[in-house]
Amino acid sequence: MTSSWRVRADRLRDGYLRLRARAYASPLGRLGVKLAVAVLGTLVIGIGVVLLPLPGPGWVIILAGLALLAMEFAWARRLLHFTRAQLLRWTRLVREGSWLARIVSVGGLFLVVAGAMLLSLRMLA
Repeated sequence: MTSSWRVRADRLRDGYLRLRARAYASPLGRLGVKLAVAVLGTLVIGIGVVLLPLPGPGWVIILAGLALLAMEFAWARRLLHFTRAQLLRWTRLVREGSWLARIVSVGGLFLVVAGAMLLSLRMLA
């Protein structure tokens, strides 16, 4: 049985694809779609970069912006695939690696998060 959110997501995707196909019917429409996606994706990535030093989902927002850009640009698609592969590799290392690898990986992550929190607190003070 399909969940209701999945049905809504499929409808939204289908509507987007129909709209995109209509826009792609002309060269000016194709340029407009590319320009709109480029502006929106860059804006989302910019918001993510601003949120990086703050506690929160900065990296998730950056990856969402990259996913938006990947809808229209091959370079962004390649970068997104590379990023996913590295994230999966790191996750596998943490799950299946030795205890030393796990401690170093998670410890490094905690250091990065602590550093970001300290920087954000200094910026606020």
